[in-house]
Amino acid sequence: MYLDPKGYYARLEVDRHAAPAAIHAAYHRKARVLHPDIPVTGDAAAFVAMKEAYDVLSDPLRRAAYDRSAVRPSIEDTPVERHPTRPRPMAATRTRGPVLSDRPFALWAALALGVLALIAGTEAVLHLRSLPPLPTQPTITANAPIVPPEAVKPAPGPLRLAGTPNVYVIPAGGPAVVWRHDEQRGAYVPIGQLPPFSAVQAVRVLRENGLVEIRLNDTVNGFIDASRLTPGNVAAARAAFCAYNAGPEPTNAEVLARRGSGPGRLTVENRSAQPVVVKLRDSNGEAVVTVFLEPGGSAAVGGLPAGAYRPEYAIGELWSRACNGFAAGMRAQRFADFADLPALTPLSVPPDLSAREPPVDISDQAFEHE
Repeated sequence: MYLDPKGYYARLEVDRHAAPAAIHAAYHRKARVLHPDIPVTGDAAAFVAMKEAYDVLSDPLRRAAYDRSAVRPSIEDTPVERHPTRPRPMAATRTRGPVLSDRPFALWAALALGVLALIAGTEAVLHLRSLPPLPTQPTITANAPIVPPEAVKPAPGPLRLAGTPNVYVIPAGGPAVVWRHDEQRGAYVPIGQLPPFSAVQAVRVLRENGLVEIRLNDTVNGFIDASRLTPGNVAAARAAFCAYNAGPEPTNAEVLARRGSGPGRLTVENRSAQPVVVKLRDSNGEAVVTVFLEPGGSAAVGGLPAGAYRPEYAIGELWSRACNGFAAGMRAQRFADFADLPALTPLSVPPDLSAREPPVDISDQAFEHE
């Protein structure tokens, strides 16, 4: 059976009978990892292949044609046991009761392994009970409780430990266990956890056991499984965190945040080919409204406090609710002057330079600040 001839369902990691909403969610989930602008995990070839699968499966007509192209077994392909026209007479056999020698060898082998495992487990428990208690050692307080998938709020933010970070913790089912070497036992014992995307400094790799030694503070080092770390500095760790915790994609004209109320009204349109988020900041630097616009989209927002504001906007891909910014390719700009709210309406972004002073670039952190 070839029910997925080109592997489109496998690329999105969905079932053949997945609903359109599930396919849409799977695409955005994988795009947060594979998009070429995402540091470390970005993969242009994988993203293009995944996008090709999404383009087919998200279109009902193209998906139906793709499903029809799948090869299914026909009744002619099913082997049929053919019997002679005359049944052969059965030879008379003498019945006897079952004996132990009739039992298959695999059953005896399984029983023997079970007995050996029971004996080994009992000896291990007795040995562990006889060990002396561990001496008190510096520890790391657990700081990353596992967040269930249905939680509304994003996972705890990444940490930065001592030293110059050159690796960060990747998500793999929860926090990464931090170990220390216990001289008395001659073994590694767990002492704490680090949340995903924490940036740390790797000191050396212990190839014999697959652990990486990291700096915890100025006096204590620990060890993490090498499979939980990937190269990257603080900026790379934050970008990966923002993409991973982007949350649901905003809809056009969605108000992401607002402060205060009043009779003011703002009409804004996006003239770019990428998503845009627009903010109005008052003289204190506080954003009174933040609105998301799809490419070519527009919005009318009412109930705003009257006053003078300076607009700013950001263009990019994959808006992250956890970081209040775009996770990939973000560029933020601020209008040159303040203006009363009626004078700002209608507002076009990017602005029409023939009617206004050119905007100035601002840092991502300045735009993300509410």
